[in-house]
Amino acid sequence: MAAVLAGWGSAQAVPLAVQPYPQAAAQAASPPWDACRGCNLRGADLSGLLLNGIDLRDADLRGADLRGSNLEGADLTGSDLSAAQLQGVRLSNADLTDVDLSAADLTGAVIIQALTAGAKLDGAILVGADFTGSDLMVGGEQPDGPPPLPPLP
Repeated sequence: MAAVLAGWGSAQAVPLAVQPYPQAAAQAASPPWDACRGCNLRGADLSGLLLNGIDLRDADLRGADLRGSNLEGADLTGSDLSAAQLQGVRLSNADLTDVDLSAADLTGAVIIQALTAGAKLDGAILVGADFTGSDLMVGGEQPDGPPPLPPLP
């Protein structure tokens, strides 16, 4: 397919080659399996995959590369994602109950409305991560709130 490109004041039109969008490449970004409960995916390269709604309960994903992957609605209950690369990952509406995210890089991750009860974030990188509506408490629980301020003299 070719198009004609002409600029202001140009005497001749120059043909411009236009390539169609490669739709097959976008469809190939999904794994051949829809569940992997308890799988050993330690250090696996899962970057850029469409993993929406996948069952990864109790999976070993230590050090796995999930950069740019879409895990919206996934069930990761009890999974170990320590030291995982999760930059730009989408985990909205995912179940992250009791997930170990220690030392994981969550730079720019979108984790909106996720279940995060018991999630461990010791040493995790959270720069630009969006936990909106996820009931996450960084630094631990304070059931009675912070201590009161001392009285003024």
